[in-house]
Amino acid sequence: MPPGNQSQKVPILVYHHVYPDGDPGLEVGSPAKATGVISESEFTRQVRYIASQGWEVVSTSRVVEWLHGGDPPPARAVVLHFDNGWLDTRTVAMPILAGLGMTGTCYVISEPTAAASEGKPAGIRTSTEGLVYKPFLTWDHAREMLDAGWEIGAHTATHPKLADVHSLDGDAGVLAEVEGPNAEHLTHLGFVPVHFAYPSGSRSERTDKLLAPFYRSLRLWSFSHPPVWIFADRTTSPLALECQNVDSTVSFSDFTRIFDEAES
Repeated sequence: MPPGNQSQKVPILVYHHVYPDGDPGLEVGSPAKATGVISESEFTRQVRYIASQGWEVVSTSRVVEWLHGGDPPPARAVVLHFDNGWLDTRTVAMPILAGLGMTGTCYVISEPTAAASEGKPAGIRTSTEGLVYKPFLTWDHAREMLDAGWEIGAHTATHPKLADVHSLDGDAGVLAEVEGPNAEHLTHLGFVPVHFAYPSGSRSERTDKLLAPFYRSLRLWSFSHPPVWIFADRTTSPLALECQNVDSTVSFSDFTRIFDEAES
């Protein structure tokens, strides 16, 4: 597929937890529901497959600039996202990717990141694990990732479903989940993120309108089993980036199918 082909499709792979093999956290869920966890060995297998097949991991910004009318990414471009800012993104996933010359975008939740930075525990509610208390990145970890070529995106203050927030608290409730975190990013990292991921993919036309002035991209999220892969292409709005949820419910054959379908 030539680089400028209008039918180019870019997979955006979204991970949550990457746990060492044998970690008790891997013993969760069923194929009918997203687990949000994957083993270190399976994750390694997947990213090695990406490299072996000649796919190039590019930044979120590279793809978003294309969708805003810029130059296309490489013909075999793929993006890696890591949601929530879990500590294992830094301690498990990042070293594996570094060994392959790859980076990703980590979407951090500001309040648990702030708590972790102060040595305090923090919990969030997720669609994959329910209410969960697990280690988060600190702001220092986020700076380390930036220095290594990663991008840091925004993922709200507390990880609520923003469509529900708007139903209960209106515009002000939604803005509180983005304005505070943006100020935290500016204070601790020196910039305001340009990319945002909707927690659990929960959005509405109104939340899109409220968030659009703050960010160059808004990323969705969904789950289906068996997985149905949906890609970013030249017609995709940067305010509605499609992605692929990858966790323990995704077989390796379904994972490789992502790339077959991207070139079909």
